[in-house]
Amino acid sequence: MADGDLLWGQWQGLSAAQREFAAAQLSRYFLSPLLAVDAREPVRVTTFGQTFETYDFLIAGEWLRFVPGMGRVPLGVATPLPRPMHAVAQQMGLAPDAVGAALSPATTVDMPPMLVARTSIPSTLEMIGQVDLTTQQFRGNHFAYQPVRQAVLRLLTPTVASLDPAAAELAPVMATETLELRQVGATTYQVALRHPDWDRQALQKRLGGFGFALASEREYEYLMGGGQAELFPWGNRLPDAPMNFVPNRFGLTVPLRRPGSELIDAPVGKSLSLAGPPTGADWLSLSPFFRTAAPAFATTRYRKIVRIAL
Repeated sequence: MADGDLLWGQWQGLSAAQREFAAAQLSRYFLSPLLAVDAREPVRVTTFGQTFETYDFLIAGEWLRFVPGMGRVPLGVATPLPRPMHAVAQQMGLAPDAVGAALSPATTVDMPPMLVARTSIPSTLEMIGQVDLTTQQFRGNHFAYQPVRQAVLRLLTPTVASLDPAAAELAPVMATETLELRQVGATTYQVALRHPDWDRQALQKRLGGFGFALASEREYEYLMGGGQAELFPWGNRLPDAPMNFVPNRFGLTVPLRRPGSELIDAPVGKSLSLAGPPTGADWLSLSPFFRTAAPAFATTRYRKIVRIAL
């Protein structure tokens, strides 16, 4: 596998067989030996008239997506605000200077290939794997699972004792002070540890122990914006129709209604908590370049990444 194969232009030009080979190499050599890749699936994302072929990897109960790297990526917004963005600023009822002040400054950065969690989770949760209700089989971080195995099975007792999973009546989400189980399939629950005493340092230490990290501000902007030099991932305008999710060239899940800001490896917050459809200046928080004061840790969410270096 050549270095260039993991960059956007070359990756897009690979054949299906070449992408499959590269994905197999990624799952073997760039993750902690403490974690197994429990599944690998090809994915096709079509956004903005462009098709992106990639792979998802199930690791410790979470799906991580491969995102190719890209050289000389324009990120942030210049000051004064570029003329093409003036019209959307007017739509939001904001002066161009006010828009520019809320966004990260313009720069150009080389981005590494990455594996990135498809969705964010609360910053006080640590996803460790998935358990099947009927077989009790666990896939994920067995070192973290063994101390809580009996507690997990006690929560699942109504189904474990039944030969017919459909006959059991279990909530889609079950939690104790130390555990959270979330249904992700007909007979499968995601297993997470709850850490109410965590802070940013504790989270980063745990992530680093398995080769994961929080994205830097510029990496976050690249992942959420798709490497586009525009105010929003879909362009320099407000959307023409209502949305449930912010469209993203890499197909990463970014809900429009956000329960909290996403945590990054920088002393700023990205996005804002939104309880309903954005109006006026709320739209600005959907820009990947938006930045605000760092929020309280307990209110944030995070998505882990793996930087890939050949």
